[in-house]
Amino acid sequence: MNTPASSLAGAPEPLSSLDALDGVRAPGPLVAWRERFSAQSLVLPLVLVTVVVGLSLASDVFFTGRNIQQLLVQGSVLEIIAVGLTFVIIGGDLDLSIGPNVALSGVVASYGMTTMSDSVPFGILVGTGTGVAIGALNGVLTAYAKVPAFISTMGTGVIATGLSLWMTNGLAVGGLPMSFQSLTTTHVLGLSALVWWAVAVTVIGALVLHRTPFGARVFATGGNRTAAYNVGIYPNRVRFWCLTIAGLCGGIGGVLMTSRVLTSQPSAGTSMTLFATAAVIIGGTKISGGVGTMGLTVFGVLLIANVQNGLAILGVEYALQQVAVGLVFVLAAAFAVLRHA
Repeated sequence: MNTPASSLAGAPEPLSSLDALDGVRAPGPLVAWRERFSAQSLVLPLVLVTVVVGLSLASDVFFTGRNIQQLLVQGSVLEIIAVGLTFVIIGGDLDLSIGPNVALSGVVASYGMTTMSDSVPFGILVGTGTGVAIGALNGVLTAYAKVPAFISTMGTGVIATGLSLWMTNGLAVGGLPMSFQSLTTTHVLGLSALVWWAVAVTVIGALVLHRTPFGARVFATGGNRTAAYNVGIYPNRVRFWCLTIAGLCGGIGGVLMTSRVLTSQPSAGTSMTLFATAAVIIGGTKISGGVGTMGLTVFGVLLIANVQNGLAILGVEYALQQVAVGLVFVLAAAFAVLRHA
């Protein structure tokens, strides 16, 4: 269990660099291969394949090129914000503001290119900047003001929701430039640009998390903050940047969602916090931090997207779709607890 950052106040000055980690070596190729392709890591892909096969047998429409493209588009924004949440949860925190962040970022982007100016780039900039600002605020409150992440991010989420409703009077904001929609609806190599945005964010996130010193710091911070501090890592700094990255992903997701439908909805991200968190946990990320992979987060998103899409095709009403996704989340979380016990 992570040691609160406040308990580090009286600790000795940490090393000035990560030189103390130089003696730590990555596992050999055979060990790394075995860990990567262990039986546990294959469970989620096998579950996903089972769901896809089952839904394909239940509906002739499900496993068609058109529906697969639609499924990927529907899951793209969820994937983008799940990338940010993967950093936060591996780092040992939670972000309950990510859904309201998506909504407010989309609303601000809309106002940026209609009321504040007629520039699409300006709208994209202020919308994405709004997400970063929310993430940075979460980081300051959580890492430096010592407010538990559960409380601080829930509070900023409520604030973001209130601002979205206040700015729009609870109504959708339309009248956006048609050129803005090309950001997500243009097709490249047969796929919507929105899907490629999700791929780009995922690849960048995976490289940062698994191939950079910062990524190593994230895992160390989530695993044991005191131990991380003792080898020259500043846990509060890492937590701040993880929450800021999540804010950036929320801002990008809000802008792209607004571009896709050419309308911003003040309630657009209502269920996204739950679904994105579920995707990360289903993907095997340990809820207490220190363990997780970006690759399995992708499978978690695909599982949720397939369940939602398949149930919709089968005519299951939306309320029961929510029940089904909730059950998947609970079962996956229970399995994750047993796996990490």
